[in-house]
Amino acid sequence: MLRLTAVSINHRTANVESREKIYYNSEEIGQISQTLRAVAREALIVSTCNRTELYLIPYHEPLTNSDIYSIISKGKKFVDGEFHAQYDTYEGFEAIRHLFTVATGADSLMVGDIQILGQMKDAYNVGVELGTVGTILHHASQVALKVGKRAKSETRISEGAVSVSYAAVELAQKIFGNLGGRTAMLIGAGETAELAAKDFKSKEIGTLIIANRTLERAGNLVAEMGFGEAIQLDSMPARLFSVDIVVSSVAGSDYVMTRDMVAAAMKGRPDRPLLVIDIGVPRNVDPNVRKVTNVFLNDMDSLNLIVEKNMQMRRSEIPAVNRLVDEELNDFIRWHNSLEVGPTIKMLRDKIEQLRLEEIARYKGRLNGTDQQVIDEVTKALVNKILHEPMTNLKAAENGIAMVDRVKLVKALFGLSEPADHLPGEPGSSSGKRR
Repeated sequence: MLRLTAVSINHRTANVESREKIYYNSEEIGQISQTLRAVAREALIVSTCNRTELYLIPYHEPLTNSDIYSIISKGKKFVDGEFHAQYDTYEGFEAIRHLFTVATGADSLMVGDIQILGQMKDAYNVGVELGTVGTILHHASQVALKVGKRAKSETRISEGAVSVSYAAVELAQKIFGNLGGRTAMLIGAGETAELAAKDFKSKEIGTLIIANRTLERAGNLVAEMGFGEAIQLDSMPARLFSVDIVVSSVAGSDYVMTRDMVAAAMKGRPDRPLLVIDIGVPRNVDPNVRKVTNVFLNDMDSLNLIVEKNMQMRRSEIPAVNRLVDEELNDFIRWHNSLEVGPTIKMLRDKIEQLRLEEIARYKGRLNGTDQQVIDEVTKALVNKILHEPMTNLKAAENGIAMVDRVKLVKALFGLSEPADHLPGEPGSSSGKRR
């Protein structure tokens, strides 16, 4: 059995305000590392914008919810008791299952989120650097990263756009194919435009133009991207002639792109289509633009349909992801149970040896030096022969009895008890999740 407790404050248990309060950066994790080492053999903190999770292997007795709450709230400013009803707790191998599931993105706010893998790798590296990650959490983290990669490559859980900005870029790619020789224009330089700019860059767009009312802001985005050209919004109509894709996301009540503006730009390019994607709220583009020949206008409604369809597809992949998690969890359990064999064999040998020495000591006064040596050699050989087959069978994996059951049986038959400094994570509960 594995003595491991995991606490998770996430998008299902707490609102964004609460999640912000409990967020830990790497510096803050370092500040509480001494507290973690004082109560646990091993510890790992995973903290993102949508979750903060603490994985602990205590030295002896399992920690209470109050103990865990005290640790995870250390140095944070919020009302006492604020998180008492806002976290999930997992025990034993269910904590490992949860770690693996998180790594796949199946438990993310945005199902299939691929950023979580990088965030978990960072959390693991911080734990290693601080010395809070040991044998169990090292192996668990490595398998979590492995199953996350398997989920991405063997299922479709990370496929398809699930953000409006990426849906816009994906739509452009579906229409034009390779974007390398295309020109895209972003109208606006806010957060949505920034996301779209990054997505276009990742798709190797040929040319990127960012048009904004404030030229400086557009220039800052271009500088941050290290790519693109910044222009004033007033210059946008004149540049439409050379553009293949327009994505507009500015605030305002008036249309920034009218039918006449687009019709004028299209006169000199009758055989070259223009894709216009309006993700502004209120709308930035006159709906009559779609009446211009060879112009294709998409708005938030059409993009949201794409996003929802893709999200449904990702959710439908969760059972396949869970099968991968179960597969890796079973391997982890086998690996973990194998850790008990060595210490159990040592305890058995030590106990038999102690009995042998005690019996020899009882007859010591009746034996001369030569007899004592002979008896010592004979009893040692006898003990080795008696223990050889049981120990061989204990190590074997093909005898039809699970290793953990074999270990339990041997301990029960010979009355073996574990020392206080036994293997990390042993023994303990694997009862699952509690609230």
